[in-house]
Amino acid sequence: MKLSRITAVLLVTTAFAAPALAQDSNPAVRPALEGRMSHLAPDALYEGWRSQQLIGQKALRRNGEEVGTIRDLIIDADGRLAAVLVTGGGASNVPDFLYRIPWSEVDLTPGREGIATELLDGKRPQYTLFPGTDNVPTLPREFRLTEVLGDYARLQTGYGYGYVTDAVFDMSGRLIAVLVSRDAASGGGTFAFAFPGTVGRWDPGASYYGLPFITDSQAEAAGLRIDPKRFKGAML
Repeated sequence: MKLSRITAVLLVTTAFAAPALAQDSNPAVRPALEGRMSHLAPDALYEGWRSQQLIGQKALRRNGEEVGTIRDLIIDADGRLAAVLVTGGGASNVPDFLYRIPWSEVDLTPGREGIATELLDGKRPQYTLFPGTDNVPTLPREFRLTEVLGDYARLQTGYGYGYVTDAVFDMSGRLIAVLVSRDAASGGGTFAFAFPGTVGRWDPGASYYGLPFITDSQAEAAGLRIDPKRFKGAML
């Protein structure tokens, strides 16, 4: 989880310009009234699922045979899930193999632990590890979710706002929000911020997650304080 390197640095010309960039592409963002900041719709957010509900779960073949553990999620340049990374087969927590399984081949098995997949029998990977743009330097590109999780979240001034602890996806696999937890000195709590998509100067290779706000008050107006009890249980 400590591999994370991402930023959503946007050029902000007014206090309300940046959050509106996510409106057209993110179905969980309510349209902003004139002169006000757009914000997440709670119902849409809580109908989604958190990445921490999936990472660490088992991957199973359709016959119930366990093939490994989900270690990471791959997000494409449009902000949608492209694949899951699964490791397994080794002793002493040293993987013997790694699979990149397309999201289209994944069944979330609602109400039960783990995912089901069409992965073929045998230990040889069915899919290549690098079919997308993860190793391509030009933007926009796909990225691993662990490039986000564990990053410090900073405002446009460089002020440390919090720590990225989770991400929320809708049921279609679109990344709709990033969850940022604040330290006790700043009042604590975890806030959801709409994922802006690949707009502005957005670079998964940067050293922090940049929130598109200048002040604390702007961030609080756009963020949604999380009630964890409103999310679904640990099993999808």
